[in-house]
Amino acid sequence: MARDKGITEGTHKKHDRSWDIWLGFTLRIKLHADPYMEGLDEAGRLRICGAFMHAVQRGDFGRSRQQKQLRGNTARAALDNVAAAFVASGRRSPIIDTRGKTHLHIERQTRGYNKDDPATQHEKALPPIVFKRRLSMATHPRELARAWLVCGALFFAMRSCEYTFVGLGERKTRAIRPRDIVFWVGNKSIPHNSPNLHLATSISIDFGDQKSEIKDETVSQDANNKSGLNPVTLFAKTIRRLRSYPNYSDEWPIHTFYDGTNFTKITSKEILHDIRCSVDCIGQDILGFTSKDVGTHSVRASLAMMMFLAKEPIYTIMLIGRWSSDAFLAYIKKQIKEFTRSVSSRMLQNDTFFNIPLAHEGHETTNQNNGRSHHRQANLHIFGRQAGSSLRHQLRPRN
Repeated sequence: MARDKGITEGTHKKHDRSWDIWLGFTLRIKLHADPYMEGLDEAGRLRICGAFMHAVQRGDFGRSRQQKQLRGNTARAALDNVAAAFVASGRRSPIIDTRGKTHLHIERQTRGYNKDDPATQHEKALPPIVFKRRLSMATHPRELARAWLVCGALFFAMRSCEYTFVGLGERKTRAIRPRDIVFWVGNKSIPHNSPNLHLATSISIDFGDQKSEIKDETVSQDANNKSGLNPVTLFAKTIRRLRSYPNYSDEWPIHTFYDGTNFTKITSKEILHDIRCSVDCIGQDILGFTSKDVGTHSVRASLAMMMFLAKEPIYTIMLIGRWSSDAFLAYIKKQIKEFTRSVSSRMLQNDTFFNIPLAHEGHETTNQNNGRSHHRQANLHIFGRQAGSSLRHQLRPRN
């Protein structure tokens, strides 16, 4: 996914980072003695907040000397985090008006940034051929370990932090461990030391606490008849790899690797390099994109795309990919040629269709409706006369 650098670290650091930026900003404008702006009136606080958001959007607080301009939503998120710090300290949010809504000036400033922002460039979904190529290209043990991990991750739309090492620091989402993986033959689980582990009929993974704040969500996938891209055999190979290491523990993250001398961690940067190498080997003529267009988040996008093209129900995609909203639809690109396959033929299957006339058609309605459309008349009939009310307002639940 597209990211702005500078203030867009992991989720656990965003609020602290935004507050640090705020303190630096108040120091710059000589307001550091009053970071909560208690000496200013509402209009003054609002102007300072607008200036802060603009400074963030302009890239004034980037860590590099050539910091680029940030996206409007990134700047707004920084301001929202600062406002949340005000509220957490028992003070009123500086960007909320008397109606309890975000002040109009802040909303207009945000919309102005968003209008000028370039379109978000999502990481491309990868077709199965890329994962197959990754498996065929892997030769030495560490390459094989990485290939098994990324191809297994595909079937569960794993985030990179769930199967690779992405750096130190506290995270809401933890890496998968062997103890989180259960192999099944029918309704009976089989132990990890079973010689028939790769013959299991399905596999389940407990993902523990997640970014969505859902706890201990378990997702299952059945084995398939594919020799390479099979979730059961891929994770069976990973489990056996880990169990072959000295002093094995089922608490280890699955990105643990032992080269015969030292223990190391398989990183997300290694996986990114592998994915891009596979894309480069296949080429733009076949895929329609280059290695610059993909990243580790492409794995999640790939599951959504593959399942959608397989005509799986939307709720199945959401459950397996652990999406709590329709955010995954951002990965379903209309540019994919297969989406419109045979549509031009199917849309012509019926040479004509009959429009059922409405009851009042054929009668003079202009005078009867006093200039209102039949939609307006229908709303009045259902909801009654309520001045200044639209259909959307009538449907809104009332307290």
